Amino acid sequence: MPVRFRRTFTLFPGVKVNVSKGGMSITVGRKGFHLNFSKQGVRQTTGLPGSGISHTSYLFKNSEEEEKNEQEAKKEERHAEAAHEKPKRRTRKTIKEQASSPWGFFAFLLISLLFIYFGADALGLLPPNLVTNFLNTLTQWARQLNL
Repeated sequence: MPVRFRRTFTLFPGVKVNVSKGGMSITVGRKGFHLNFSKQGVRQTTGLPGSGISHTSYLFKNSEEEEKNEQEAKKEERHAEAAHEKPKRRTRKTIKEQASSPWGFFAFLLISLLFIYFGADALGLLPPNLVTNFLNTLTQWARQLNL
């Protein structure tokens, strides 16, 4: 019988961290619409809460070829280290390798959070002075720390 492991932690409302045997992912959003960021790519899920009807699709998907190429490169580096040789430098990068960057992930996460914030604001789900109250709290903390 296969062993499964999955644990979900809520950082704050609308943002969850999912940890499983296969890796870690971050889910942003509420029931009805959320984005999941994992090593497989960025997946969106839309649905009707409580009905069991939903649709899931990838916005960005990491291909298996990329993962295999990365694994082969790591193996070559390990073999080179074991043989006390210098690892071969990869001089030419494919378009996908150039585009895949952790900064792109964080930029997409920031854009997603802004999209969720403005969507919730447009639907009237946020208090009217949320940003003002947050900035006042930050100002008070800075004054307490003599910044």
